[in-house]
Amino acid sequence: MERAEHPRWTRVEPWAAALALGWCAVRLARGLGPAPFYNSDCAAPILLMQGMGEGAFTLFYPRQDRFGMWPFLLGRLLHLQTPEAYHLLATLGLCSAAVPLAALLGSPALAVLVLLVPFVVSHSVAWHFLQAGQPYLWQVVALCWAWWACRSAVIAPTSVRRALALASFALFALLAAWMNTASLAMVLVLAVIELVRARARPAAALGVLGALGAAGVAEAGLHRWYDRFCVRTFGQAFITPLHVDHGHLLTNVGPVVAALARSGGLWPWFLAAASLGVPRRSREDRYDQLALLGLAASVLPGLVLIRYFRESEFAGRYLSLPTFWALAAAVLAVLRTLLASGRAARPWVLGVGLGLLALAAPAGPPDPLAAARAEAARLAAAGPAVLLGDYLEVYVPASLAPRGVLVPIGKEGTLNRFPGTLSELRPGRVVLAPCALDGPDGTFEQHRALLRRVDAAPIEAAGGPWCRHAVERAATPGHSGRSP
Repeated sequence: MERAEHPRWTRVEPWAAALALGWCAVRLARGLGPAPFYNSDCAAPILLMQGMGEGAFTLFYPRQDRFGMWPFLLGRLLHLQTPEAYHLLATLGLCSAAVPLAALLGSPALAVLVLLVPFVVSHSVAWHFLQAGQPYLWQVVALCWAWWACRSAVIAPTSVRRALALASFALFALLAAWMNTASLAMVLVLAVIELVRARARPAAALGVLGALGAAGVAEAGLHRWYDRFCVRTFGQAFITPLHVDHGHLLTNVGPVVAALARSGGLWPWFLAAASLGVPRRSREDRYDQLALLGLAASVLPGLVLIRYFRESEFAGRYLSLPTFWALAAAVLAVLRTLLASGRAARPWVLGVGLGLLALAAPAGPPDPLAAARAEAARLAAAGPAVLLGDYLEVYVPASLAPRGVLVPIGKEGTLNRFPGTLSELRPGRVVLAPCALDGPDGTFEQHRALLRRVDAAPIEAAGGPWCRHAVERAATPGHSGRSP
């Protein structure tokens, strides 16, 4: 009804939304984004994207089975080589989520605002989503497409369209679960809400739940493939222990709520929930609102139930995903309440919203890695070498040097993300290591390999000088350092 009352805005809205989305994409894609951050946790998947790692080991984050690598495998397929190139890919992926949201919400402008306003108003969302070492951005993208596919399957007018929509739903549910298995619970919430919204018949419900089950089986198969490859190749599996936190379930609630308050405040939750009772909003509007709230709430039980999160002190990164969905629900609540009230014309509400979003869209420095890249160039100047040092010292320069020139290996006592690289510690191989590791005779042992310093000038770096060494005794196969 509102759209019919403003035919001119109906024609203009897609273009205005596309322009705002494009402008925000340009801003967000600059450098590494408005909150640039790049450490070894970010560099490890970039190295995988550049070609490090092989076989099923590349299916998940190196030595960590709770973070799927399909975006980085896509980057490898596209021959992307730099963190900035990956960040551009991530920004384009994020913007692609506006397409299914526009179909779901019935408005391109609403879709852009719901998707991007959380990046403007929440430092936690912008900080964690735009890091290469976090899965949340790609979870959101896959979940938005899965939501659209689910609704398409439920309302499809023909069996052919229903089959295509169910196949799409299974695919996007798999991509979401591959990024993080917890996404299966989020997709289930979406499926239930969509089935209730459409008053779906049992056959339609069975089709949707069957597609979700197929996605779950496929995701479990990826884990089995990864685990068997790692055991066969490295002698161990890299499984994150997820145990029920017996004895702390009730006491975990308080810290989770406090962490939510720190992450983005509790106001989006209350605002989004309260808006469900606002008069004059349609039934469909309320179900859209409920879906976003359901996505936000579906994350919280896991934070309370699983011991891992308490042991990680309920770190802010785990709360950024529910914060995003709660903020998206709050944005939708405000805009649709204004539209339903009739006190402001649709073009003014959405047009002004897009304009404010474009003005507020943040951008970061154009080259935040200039200093780190210069240091990597100094280390790589002497030619191919193994870079052996602390976990936080080796992966960043290796990922910023020309591909394959520096092979990173974490020293003993720290984490070695790519166990297969230990084969590089072979006689005759040049190794760059902190000069402080040298013993009085200029030798030291790492991973049971013996290394001797050679006569060459040290290379200055921010954390101290690096010295060249030659491997005199190879590393022992299977000695891969401590587990994560």
